[in-house]
Amino acid sequence: MSLIGVLALIQSFVNRATIGPIILFVGIMINEEALNFIPSRHYAAYIVGLFPSIYDWVVNISNRSPLEGTAADGGSYNTGFPGGSGWIGVLAWKRGALLVSMVWTSMIVMVIDRKWTKALIWALVGAAFSVFGIIHMPEAGFEFFSEPHWEYCSGPADSSGVVATPSCWDQAEQWMFFVAYMMLAGTFSIIELAKRFDETIQEEVDDESAHAFDDWFKDAAKGQQDSASSSDEDLKKSEMVEEDFVVEEDSS
Repeated sequence: MSLIGVLALIQSFVNRATIGPIILFVGIMINEEALNFIPSRHYAAYIVGLFPSIYDWVVNISNRSPLEGTAADGGSYNTGFPGGSGWIGVLAWKRGALLVSMVWTSMIVMVIDRKWTKALIWALVGAAFSVFGIIHMPEAGFEFFSEPHWEYCSGPADSSGVVATPSCWDQAEQWMFFVAYMMLAGTFSIIELAKRFDETIQEEVDDESAHAFDDWFKDAAKGQQDSASSSDEDLKKSEMVEEDFVVEEDSS
């Protein structure tokens, strides 16, 4: 549809005021289904998982977006930085919002259910994403591994639009996010080890909701096996038909 221009055609006569409510109501329906399905103890993880996308939306629609640098120095600093340091955390959660939401929601769910090994795995996933700048950073790579990105710098501009002495938030360097996730991973591993020696630490939650997808996975695996077996049977039948045809030709 994109290749032949159908999407561009639709966008040409459907205005944004129409698209907004559609996205809103579809999002409400999706969230309603999620809240009806998940156990109430996971609501906290669900709410936290919404914030990265909310922050992404807030920054994108803000008329005073802090991402507008000055033209004089090539957009190196945020001269109109609104809200002071309050925007710093917003920008950190905006970058890679969907992946941040996935990692944090899954990790918090595992913490709530006291599944420390799985929480450790998700913390390591977050560490892997952050060490390469895939999440929390505007650019992937190692250019800003040990120094703040220009998004985290602000300051007043002079009459020519140049920031002489920018003030940077030095707590958003790439390696810091990586270390933070590794600290979480270390905490979860310590709790998992302590659980094996301390009987007062409660075991993981194992209720009906924890096995909600067990039947679905079993049915999917069974369906694959049935499909594979039916394919084998069809292949054998076709081979038998070919053999009979060859025998008939030889006899004739």
